[in-house]
Amino acid sequence: MSTLLLQGTLVAQSHQGDVVGSLSGSVHKYHGEFSDDMFGPGAALSLRYAALDRLWIEARFGLGEYRWKITDAKLARYPEYFGQSAQLGDLYPGSRTAIETENESRLTTADLLVSYVLVDNIPASPFLTVGLGLVNTAPSNSSEHSALPNYERGSYPHSAISVLVGGGVQIPISRRVGLLLRAEHRFVFSEYLDDVAFNGKNDALSSFSIGFTYRFNDSHDQSYQRCCDEMSCEERCVDNCGDECESVDDCKQRCLDGLCECCSRDCAHCCPQCCCCCCCCKNQGAAAPAAGGGGSGGGGDPAPAPPAPPSEPSSGGGPKPEPMEVPCPVGQHRECFGPPGFGICV
Repeated sequence: MSTLLLQGTLVAQSHQGDVVGSLSGSVHKYHGEFSDDMFGPGAALSLRYAALDRLWIEARFGLGEYRWKITDAKLARYPEYFGQSAQLGDLYPGSRTAIETENESRLTTADLLVSYVLVDNIPASPFLTVGLGLVNTAPSNSSEHSALPNYERGSYPHSAISVLVGGGVQIPISRRVGLLLRAEHRFVFSEYLDDVAFNGKNDALSSFSIGFTYRFNDSHDQSYQRCCDEMSCEERCVDNCGDECESVDDCKQRCLDGLCECCSRDCAHCCPQCCCCCCCCKNQGAAAPAAGGGGSGGGGDPAPAPPAPPSEPSSGGGPKPEPMEVPCPVGQHRECFGPPGFGICV
């Protein structure tokens, strides 16, 4: 996700065409016959593409595990699985796998996700996610890592389709790097995440993750900021630009529509003559007015008129030059004289 720098504050903003990778660490919680308070670790790597400014398509691959406890109460509740009068340390019926205090399962996931950004142009971007995924599991005991009996016998497929729902928030750290927080619930079309199917219901997984994102492409806003940094734009807004702009939101929308370029896509005021923003370029520069003094600028900013050859201010009988209506470029001159855009800077 790209970012904007507005008045010294990073603002999370996604733009169509952005390509963003992420690396996250997570914890997984299993829901089924043996549900308890145990979590297992995981990690995920993803790549997403912004099909629209607020719509992402993401491919993700994950590895991890989930765990559950085996207690005396569970041994007594499911004698057909653990055996009559089974105790911890016994073998599962018809298996060489020992009954331990904990079981676990390796978890491999491959997901295709679609996310929608709920609110943009704020310091954090909240989003909702839905998707389809493929889940592969391998239930075993925890110490020996020996396969549980039904998995060992091949009583069920080791992979299953799943549906994900969730959400999260993206917080920009820099123009390329962001912090990613997510929470998801995965409905798995399998009853055997825990190697048993006694209640007739599919099992599920919940996950909570934190990670970092990195945007690979240069956003439009970086190009605009580079224009400002190189002082290639000038402040040439009309005097009453702020008065003629009907609303800040309207200004932002017209700028974001790309009807013409300016040095920032999120400014405080709007020049209706060229449908661009004033007071950008770190609150000092702005887009040039459109040719003919109106309209949308013909799809881009016209090049500024070349300055007249410099000449020294008159010290004799001629009229003394008046100060220009716009300030001199910062850090270069003390004062400018003459018509706007054609004066003499000293």
